[in-house]
Amino acid sequence: MNRPVLALATTIALASAVHIAQRRQQHRQSLELAVHQAHGRMLEVATTHPDLDPIWVRNHPDHVKDNESGPLLMCQWWLEFWRTGLNLRVFTPAILRQNARNFMQDPTALKAWALTRHGRALQSRGRWDRLHVALLDAAFEEAGGPSQYPELELAPASAL
Repeated sequence: MNRPVLALATTIALASAVHIAQRRQQHRQSLELAVHQAHGRMLEVATTHPDLDPIWVRNHPDHVKDNESGPLLMCQWWLEFWRTGLNLRVFTPAILRQNARNFMQDPTALKAWALTRHGRALQSRGRWDRLHVALLDAAFEEAGGPSQYPELELAPASAL
């Protein structure tokens, strides 16, 4: 085979491989977005009718009162929104860092992260999930979360 034909064949093979990789990434992102949208719909129902899904009260009976379930679910919704946005590269780490700092100024948000941070760390699926946890953990620590919830520092509770 002469060099120009070999170079052309190599270029075509490389372009095909890149195209396949891009399509795979786009497919994964569309699946993640679909799951996030479904989760959003579930959270919408749960925040509207917290009595239908008292997951926070059930999973954390020592830390959550009945009337806190709705606000904690709303915090969960924000956390998932940012996690998905970071995974899909809609948010940059700098944007999430600022959002996390603002988020942790709210006592309910601080409590939501205290209750779920260890579980989220254990369930991180990749680099972007780990970055999400790290950025929120940094904001949590900066806001004094560990000193406000020392009993939750010992063992993972859940990721809800």
